[in-house]
Amino acid sequence: MSKTVTPFTSQLVQFATSLSFAEVVSRLEKEINKEGSGNILERIFATKSTDPTELEGLVAQVTGGRNFLYFHQIEFSTLLQRFNGGKPQPRCAVYTIGNPLFAQAILKRNRQAAYHIPPRLLITENEDQSGTTVSYHLPSDSMAVTADPNDAVLKERLDDLSAKLEDLVTKITQA
Repeated sequence: MSKTVTPFTSQLVQFATSLSFAEVVSRLEKEINKEGSGNILERIFATKSTDPTELEGLVAQVTGGRNFLYFHQIEFSTLLQRFNGGKPQPRCAVYTIGNPLFAQAILKRNRQAAYHIPPRLLITENEDQSGTTVSYHLPSDSMAVTADPNDAVLKERLDDLSAKLEDLVTKITQA
């Protein structure tokens, strides 16, 4: 047995907006097609297809020309409320979003990136409800851990994912 500890630094990106938590979440859920994204991975696995064109078509049906789709969310504010005597808490949720096409392209180059795939967005309401902050770890940092630093293809894919994620968050937070 051996143990390896690899220190790494990742940038935390935060977008603060005067928009309400509900508005930011509504915009996000529309952009990631929350309603239509259900069980996308199960649908991919159920096809038993190994034809990339067929699989890409399935993902394209769900994304509808957008970059990301919905996987999961956790409402931490509900948990906090339960443990604080039912006292209302500022909203706080983590959304797991992604795209199987991006994931497989990155994982081909660095399987260790799976620890950070799919990306997550932390959406927090200001204590005074005056706005919302959306935070995420920069994929070009977090998904590059243990990768070959000279892998230009992986770097390009991670930079592209980082740019797409920034575009999404900009879109949902612009007042």
